[in-house]
Amino acid sequence: MHRFMTIAAASLTLATPSLARAADDPVSGAWVVHGKVEQFAFTFILNCSFERHGDRLGGVCVDDGTNRRHPLTAGTVTGDRVTFTYQANYLLTKFDVVYAGALKAGQMAGTFQVPGHAGTFTATRR
Repeated sequence: MHRFMTIAAASLTLATPSLARAADDPVSGAWVVHGKVEQFAFTFILNCSFERHGDRLGGVCVDDGTNRRHPLTAGTVTGDRVTFTYQANYLLTKFDVVYAGALKAGQMAGTFQVPGHAGTFTATRR
């Protein structure tokens, strides 16, 4: 039992700095993204989970309406600027959705582009 407690304490000690860094990271974690395609007044909601690795951003966004998963194919964090990209499809056409925004006071806002269309988005932490 003593050996188990020692191993558990050591594991907790090693994990604690990682947890602290994740809590201090303004990007990593769960976000709710609200978007609007300007030309059609079409709105959508994504539930995203971002994972920061230095200046790179990974993770996945899940469409709230269709429950379709969109793994990020690219992403960067530079200062307060955040970009992320995932692939989507409509009918038989696949395309990239590219977001570019800024972090401010625990929120994110910016624009996104798809071929032939543009829109705006806001995001808040969950």
